[in-house]
Amino acid sequence: MANPQISEGSRWNFSQNFLSEFQSSRSGSSVFSRPYLHNHYAQSGSPSKETFDSLNLQFAQLSKSIVDAAGSIPKFDQRNCENQLKEIEQSLERLRKASSSTTKFAFKRKPKETTQPASKVITASATRNIAPTSSLTLSSFTLKYITSDDLPDPETIAPELRSELSIIDMDSCILNLLNTKQYEISALHVRNVKNSILLLPILEGSIILHDLTNCLVVVGCHQFRMHSSKNIDVYLSIQSNPIIEHCNGIRFGPYPSGFAPTDSPHVAELVVQDFSHIKSTPSPHWIILAEGERKSSQDWQAILESGTTDIGRVLRDAIPALSYEVNVP
Repeated sequence: MANPQISEGSRWNFSQNFLSEFQSSRSGSSVFSRPYLHNHYAQSGSPSKETFDSLNLQFAQLSKSIVDAAGSIPKFDQRNCENQLKEIEQSLERLRKASSSTTKFAFKRKPKETTQPASKVITASATRNIAPTSSLTLSSFTLKYITSDDLPDPETIAPELRSELSIIDMDSCILNLLNTKQYEISALHVRNVKNSILLLPILEGSIILHDLTNCLVVVGCHQFRMHSSKNIDVYLSIQSNPIIEHCNGIRFGPYPSGFAPTDSPHVAELVVQDFSHIKSTPSPHWIILAEGERKSSQDWQAILESGTTDIGRVLRDAIPALSYEVNVP
Protein backbone atom coordinates (compact mmCIF):
# COMPACT_ATOMS: atom_id res chain seq x y z
CA MET A 1 0.00 0.00 0.00
CA ALA A 2 2.98 2.31 0.45
CA ASN A 3 3.71 2.75 -3.24
CA PRO A 4 0.17 3.84 -4.18
CA GLN A 5 0.25 6.37 -1.33
CA ILE A 6 3.56 7.77 -2.54
CA SER A 7 2.24 7.88 -6.08
CA GLU A 8 -0.89 9.72 -5.02
CA GLY A 9 1.17 12.09 -2.90
CA SER A 10 3.49 12.83 -5.81
CA ARG A 11 0.55 13.47 -8.07
CA TRP A 12 -1.01 15.83 -5.53
CA ASN A 13 2.28 17.74 -5.19
CA PHE A 14 2.64 17.99 -8.97
CA SER A 15 -0.94 19.18 -9.29
CA GLN A 16 -0.51 21.87 -6.65
CA ASN A 17 2.78 23.09 -8.13
CA PHE A 18 1.41 23.13 -11.67
CA LEU A 19 -1.75 25.02 -10.74
CA SER A 20 0.26 27.53 -8.71
CA GLU A 21 2.60 28.17 -11.67
CA PHE A 22 -0.29 28.42 -14.10
CA GLN A 23 -2.15 30.94 -11.96
CA SER A 24 1.02 33.00 -11.57
CA SER A 25 1.06 33.35 -15.35
CA ARG A 26 -2.35 35.04 -15.11
CA SER A 27 -1.64 37.43 -12.26
CA GLY A 28 0.40 40.49 -11.44
CA SER A 29 2.58 41.90 -14.22
CA SER A 30 2.59 38.71 -16.31
CA VAL A 31 2.02 39.30 -20.03
CA PHE A 32 -1.06 37.06 -19.80
CA SER A 33 -2.60 38.72 -16.78
CA ARG A 34 -6.01 40.20 -17.45
CA PRO A 35 -4.97 43.82 -16.70
CA TYR A 36 -1.92 43.51 -18.95
CA LEU A 37 -3.76 42.06 -21.93
CA HIS A 38 -6.75 44.34 -21.65
CA ASN A 39 -5.05 47.60 -20.76
CA HIS A 40 -1.37 47.58 -21.75
CA TYR A 41 -1.77 47.70 -25.52
CA ALA A 42 -4.87 49.85 -25.32
CA GLN A 43 -2.61 52.50 -23.77
CA SER A 44 0.66 51.90 -25.63
CA GLY A 45 -0.71 50.94 -29.05
CA SER A 46 -0.59 47.68 -31.01
CA PRO A 47 2.38 45.37 -30.35
CA SER A 48 5.25 45.09 -32.82
CA LYS A 49 5.57 41.92 -34.89
CA GLU A 50 8.45 40.75 -32.68
CA THR A 51 6.39 41.31 -29.53
CA PHE A 52 3.36 39.61 -31.01
CA ASP A 53 5.44 36.60 -32.11
CA SER A 54 6.79 36.38 -28.57
CA LEU A 55 3.25 36.46 -27.13
CA ASN A 56 2.22 33.69 -29.52
CA LEU A 57 5.18 31.56 -28.50
CA GLN A 58 4.48 32.03 -24.79
CA PHE A 59 0.84 31.14 -25.40
CA ALA A 60 1.89 28.00 -27.26
CA GLN A 61 4.19 27.01 -24.40
CA LEU A 62 1.39 27.56 -21.90
CA SER A 63 -0.91 25.40 -24.04
CA LYS A 64 1.71 22.67 -24.21
CA SER A 65 2.14 22.67 -20.44
CA ILE A 66 -1.57 21.89 -20.02
CA VAL A 67 -1.41 19.10 -22.59
CA ASP A 68 1.60 17.60 -20.81
CA ALA A 69 -0.19 17.84 -17.45
CA ALA A 70 -3.31 16.02 -18.68
CA GLY A 71 -4.11 13.10 -16.40
CA SER A 72 -1.96 14.46 -13.58
CA ILE A 73 -4.28 17.25 -12.46
CA PRO A 74 -7.97 17.02 -11.51
CA LYS A 75 -10.35 17.23 -14.46
CA PHE A 76 -12.11 20.24 -12.97
CA ASP A 77 -8.82 22.14 -12.71
CA GLN A 78 -7.78 21.08 -16.19
CA ARG A 79 -11.05 22.36 -17.63
CA ASN A 80 -10.61 25.62 -15.72
CA CYS A 81 -7.10 26.06 -17.14
CA GLU A 82 -8.35 25.33 -20.66
CA ASN A 83 -11.11 27.92 -20.29
CA GLN A 84 -8.53 30.49 -19.24
CA LEU A 85 -6.44 29.54 -22.27
CA LYS A 86 -9.41 30.27 -24.51
CA GLU A 87 -9.78 33.67 -22.87
CA ILE A 88 -6.10 34.41 -23.55
CA GLU A 89 -6.45 33.22 -27.13
CA GLN A 90 -9.42 35.52 -27.69
CA SER A 91 -7.43 38.44 -26.32
CA LEU A 92 -4.52 37.62 -28.63
CA GLU A 93 -6.89 37.42 -31.57
CA ARG A 94 -8.23 40.87 -30.76
CA LEU A 95 -4.67 42.16 -30.60
CA ARG A 96 -3.87 40.52 -33.93
CA LYS A 97 -6.85 42.16 -35.62
CA ALA A 98 -6.04 45.52 -34.07
CA SER A 99 -2.43 45.22 -35.19
CA SER A 100 -3.53 44.30 -38.71
CA SER A 101 -5.85 47.30 -38.87
CA THR A 102 -3.09 49.60 -37.63
CA THR A 103 -0.70 48.24 -40.23
CA LYS A 104 -3.15 48.91 -43.04
CA PHE A 105 -3.71 52.46 -41.84
CA ALA A 106 0.02 53.14 -41.57
CA PHE A 107 0.58 51.76 -45.05
CA LYS A 108 -1.71 54.39 -46.54
CA ARG A 109 0.36 57.12 -44.89
CA LYS A 110 3.70 55.58 -45.82
CA PRO A 111 4.64 58.18 -48.53
CA LYS A 112 4.85 60.85 -45.81
CA GLU A 113 7.50 58.91 -43.85
CA THR A 114 9.58 57.12 -46.44
CA THR A 115 12.73 56.62 -44.37
CA GLN A 116 11.29 55.55 -41.03
CA PRO A 117 10.38 51.91 -41.91
CA ALA A 118 13.91 51.25 -43.23
CA SER A 119 15.37 52.64 -40.03
CA LYS A 120 13.20 50.32 -37.96
CA VAL A 121 14.24 47.28 -39.98
CA ILE A 122 17.93 48.08 -39.56
CA THR A 123 17.52 48.62 -35.83
CA ALA A 124 15.62 45.35 -35.37
CA SER A 125 18.23 43.45 -37.38
CA ALA A 126 21.07 44.94 -35.39
CA THR A 127 19.33 44.05 -32.15
CA ARG A 128 18.90 40.42 -33.21
CA ASN A 129 22.56 40.13 -34.20
CA ILE A 130 23.65 41.35 -30.78
CA ALA A 131 21.22 39.39 -28.62
CA PRO A 132 19.28 36.53 -30.26
CA THR A 133 15.97 36.44 -28.42
CA SER A 134 13.43 36.01 -31.24
CA SER A 135 11.10 33.02 -31.29
CA LEU A 136 11.12 30.42 -34.05
CA THR A 137 8.06 31.50 -36.03
CA LEU A 138 6.60 31.32 -39.53
CA SER A 139 3.76 33.80 -39.87
CA SER A 140 1.69 35.97 -42.19
CA PHE A 141 1.98 34.19 -45.55
CA THR A 142 -0.56 34.13 -48.38
CA LEU A 143 -0.41 32.10 -51.61
CA LYS A 144 3.18 30.93 -51.11
CA TYR A 145 5.18 27.71 -51.26
CA ILE A 146 7.05 27.77 -47.94
CA THR A 147 10.10 25.64 -47.12
CA SER A 148 12.77 25.46 -44.44
CA ASP A 149 14.57 28.23 -46.36
CA ASP A 150 11.88 30.59 -45.04
CA LEU A 151 12.74 29.81 -41.44
CA PRO A 152 14.67 32.57 -39.66
CA ASP A 153 18.44 32.36 -39.39
CA PRO A 154 19.31 30.14 -36.40
CA GLU A 155 21.68 32.85 -35.16
CA THR A 156 18.71 35.16 -34.59
CA ILE A 157 16.94 32.61 -32.37
CA ALA A 158 17.76 32.09 -28.72
CA PRO A 159 19.11 28.53 -28.29
CA GLU A 160 16.38 27.55 -25.84
CA LEU A 161 13.71 28.51 -28.41
CA ARG A 162 15.07 26.66 -31.44
CA SER A 163 13.22 23.39 -30.85
CA GLU A 164 9.66 24.82 -30.84
CA LEU A 165 8.16 26.21 -34.04
CA SER A 166 5.04 28.39 -34.21
CA ILE A 167 3.10 28.51 -37.50
CA ILE A 168 0.65 31.41 -37.51
CA ASP A 169 -1.65 33.25 -39.92
CA MET A 170 -1.39 31.43 -43.26
CA ASP A 171 -3.86 31.40 -46.13
CA SER A 172 -3.67 29.42 -49.38
CA CYS A 173 -0.12 28.16 -48.78
CA ILE A 174 1.86 24.96 -49.12
CA LEU A 175 4.28 24.51 -46.22
CA ASN A 176 6.94 21.86 -46.80
CA LEU A 177 9.15 21.21 -43.78
CA LEU A 178 9.85 17.55 -44.51
CA ASN A 179 13.58 18.33 -44.75
CA THR A 180 14.37 20.72 -41.92
CA LYS A 181 18.02 20.22 -41.07
CA GLN A 182 19.11 23.51 -39.54
CA TYR A 183 16.73 23.03 -36.61
CA GLU A 184 15.89 20.01 -34.48
CA ILE A 185 12.21 20.80 -34.04
CA SER A 186 10.51 18.77 -31.32
CA ALA A 187 7.23 20.69 -30.90
CA LEU A 188 4.86 22.54 -33.23
CA HIS A 189 2.19 25.12 -32.47
CA VAL A 190 -0.15 25.96 -35.37
CA ARG A 191 -2.82 28.66 -35.27
CA ASN A 192 -5.10 30.48 -37.69
CA VAL A 193 -4.30 28.61 -40.91
CA LYS A 194 -6.79 28.10 -43.74
CA ASN A 195 -6.93 26.67 -47.25
CA SER A 196 -3.40 25.26 -46.90
CA ILE A 197 -1.27 22.12 -47.00
CA LEU A 198 1.14 21.48 -44.12
CA LEU A 199 3.79 18.83 -44.82
CA LEU A 200 5.54 18.31 -41.50
CA PRO A 201 8.24 15.90 -40.30
CA ILE A 202 7.99 13.26 -37.62
CA LEU A 203 8.57 14.91 -34.24
CA GLU A 204 9.60 13.49 -30.90
CA GLY A 205 7.27 15.88 -29.10
CA SER A 206 3.82 17.36 -29.58
CA ILE A 207 1.76 19.36 -32.05
CA ILE A 208 -1.07 21.67 -30.98
CA LEU A 209 -3.36 23.16 -33.62
CA HIS A 210 -5.93 25.94 -33.19
CA ASP A 211 -8.36 27.47 -35.67
CA LEU A 212 -7.61 25.59 -38.88
CA THR A 213 -10.06 25.56 -41.79
CA ASN A 214 -9.93 23.61 -45.06
CA CYS A 215 -6.45 22.16 -44.61
CA LEU A 216 -4.42 19.04 -45.26
CA VAL A 217 -1.96 18.23 -42.47
CA VAL A 218 0.80 15.61 -42.57
CA VAL A 219 2.67 15.08 -39.31
CA GLY A 220 4.19 12.50 -36.99
CA CYS A 221 4.32 13.23 -33.26
CA HIS A 222 4.11 11.88 -29.74
CA GLN A 223 1.03 13.96 -28.86
CA PHE A 224 -1.58 15.48 -31.18
CA ARG A 225 -4.21 17.99 -30.11
CA MET A 226 -6.53 20.03 -32.32
CA HIS A 227 -8.98 22.75 -31.26
CA SER A 228 -11.69 24.75 -33.03
CA SER A 229 -10.98 23.45 -36.53
CA LYS A 230 -13.07 22.16 -39.43
CA ASN A 231 -12.68 20.35 -42.74
CA ILE A 232 -9.20 18.98 -42.04
CA ASP A 233 -7.55 15.87 -43.48
CA VAL A 234 -4.82 14.64 -41.11
CA TYR A 235 -2.25 12.06 -42.23
CA LEU A 236 -0.81 11.08 -38.89
CA SER A 237 1.85 8.90 -37.30
CA ILE A 238 1.32 8.64 -33.55
CA GLN A 239 1.71 6.15 -30.71
CA SER A 240 -0.82 7.78 -28.36
CA ASN A 241 -4.46 8.79 -28.87
CA PRO A 242 -4.97 12.06 -30.76
CA ILE A 243 -7.29 14.61 -29.13
CA ILE A 244 -9.76 16.96 -30.80
CA GLU A 245 -12.09 19.55 -29.27
CA HIS A 246 -14.67 21.85 -30.87
CA CYS A 247 -13.81 20.37 -34.26
CA ASN A 248 -15.87 19.12 -37.19
CA GLY A 249 -15.18 17.34 -40.46
CA ILE A 250 -11.84 15.87 -39.33
CA ARG A 251 -10.61 12.88 -41.35
CA PHE A 252 -7.60 10.78 -40.36
CA GLY A 253 -5.28 8.76 -42.57
CA PRO A 254 -1.81 7.17 -42.23
CA TYR A 255 1.42 9.16 -42.51
CA PRO A 256 2.68 8.69 -46.10
CA SER A 257 5.30 5.95 -46.19
CA GLY A 258 7.12 7.76 -48.98
CA PHE A 259 7.93 10.65 -46.65
CA ALA A 260 9.36 8.60 -43.80
CA PRO A 261 9.01 5.06 -42.43
CA THR A 262 6.91 4.81 -39.28
CA ASP A 263 6.06 2.14 -36.75
CA SER A 264 2.80 3.72 -35.59
CA PRO A 265 -0.32 1.56 -35.19
CA HIS A 266 -2.45 0.93 -38.27
CA VAL A 267 -4.77 3.86 -38.89
CA ALA A 268 -7.81 1.59 -38.52
CA GLU A 269 -6.81 1.10 -34.87
CA LEU A 270 -6.61 4.84 -34.22
CA VAL A 271 -8.68 5.92 -31.21
CA VAL A 272 -9.43 9.63 -31.34
CA GLN A 273 -10.54 11.30 -28.12
CA ASP A 274 -13.19 13.92 -28.87
CA PHE A 275 -13.55 16.16 -25.81
CA SER A 276 -16.67 17.70 -27.36
CA HIS A 277 -18.42 14.33 -27.55
CA ILE A 278 -18.34 12.47 -24.25
CA LYS A 279 -21.22 10.15 -25.07
CA SER A 280 -20.78 6.42 -25.61
CA THR A 281 -21.90 6.73 -29.24
CA PRO A 282 -19.33 7.32 -32.01
CA SER A 283 -18.31 10.94 -32.44
CA PRO A 284 -19.84 12.62 -35.51
CA HIS A 285 -16.88 14.99 -35.73
CA TRP A 286 -14.20 12.68 -37.13
CA ILE A 287 -13.77 9.59 -39.32
CA ILE A 288 -11.03 7.37 -40.70
CA LEU A 289 -10.37 8.07 -44.38
CA ALA A 290 -11.40 5.15 -46.57
CA GLU A 291 -8.50 3.72 -48.57
CA GLY A 292 -10.04 4.91 -51.83
CA GLU A 293 -10.14 8.49 -50.53
CA ARG A 294 -6.56 8.65 -49.32
CA LYS A 295 -3.81 10.40 -51.23
CA SER A 296 -1.67 8.09 -53.36
CA SER A 297 2.10 8.29 -53.77
CA GLN A 298 1.45 10.00 -57.11
CA ASP A 299 -0.73 12.60 -55.39
CA TRP A 300 2.00 13.41 -52.88
CA GLN A 301 4.58 13.64 -55.64
CA ALA A 302 2.35 16.07 -57.55
CA ILE A 303 2.05 18.26 -54.46
CA LEU A 304 5.83 18.35 -54.05
CA GLU A 305 6.61 18.97 -57.72
CA SER A 306 3.76 21.25 -58.85
CA GLY A 307 3.20 23.15 -55.63
CA THR A 308 6.04 25.53 -56.40
CA THR A 309 4.58 26.62 -59.75
CA ASP A 310 0.80 26.20 -59.52
CA ILE A 311 -0.23 26.57 -55.89
CA GLY A 312 -3.89 27.31 -56.61
CA ARG A 313 -4.47 24.20 -58.71
CA VAL A 314 -2.60 21.94 -56.28
CA LEU A 315 -4.62 23.26 -53.34
CA ARG A 316 -7.93 22.75 -55.15
CA ASP A 317 -6.97 19.21 -56.17
CA ALA A 318 -5.66 18.24 -52.73
CA ILE A 319 -8.28 19.78 -50.44
CA PRO A 320 -11.86 18.71 -51.24
CA ALA A 321 -13.49 21.61 -49.39
CA LEU A 322 -11.77 24.15 -51.62
CA SER A 323 -13.57 22.93 -54.73
CA TYR A 324 -16.86 24.30 -53.48
CA GLU A 325 -16.24 26.54 -50.46
CA VAL A 326 -13.58 29.02 -51.55
CA ASN A 327 -11.85 30.24 -54.67
CA VAL A 328 -8.08 29.95 -54.54
CA PRO A 329 -6.29 32.02 -57.21
